[in-house]
Amino acid sequence: MNDKPVQQPPEMVIAALFAGKSSDEQKALLAILERSGAALYRVLAANETDAASKEALLQAAEREEENARTLEGMA
Repeated sequence: MNDKPVQQPPEMVIAALFAGKSSDEQKALLAILERSGAALYRVLAANETDAASKEALLQAAEREEENARTLEGMA
């Protein structure tokens, strides 16, 4: 018998965070998650030795920040 807890796929975990929230609450939450994504891209970039890959990751971080600003401008 396997006593290991069943782990939900990440997209299900994220979807559960949004359940029951108003549109404004969902936008605010998504903005927070976008900024968290940006931070993760920056961590990856900091550890990247290839200059082109590092730059691509930093650009991805900026896009995440832009997404957050868009959502914050709607709330």
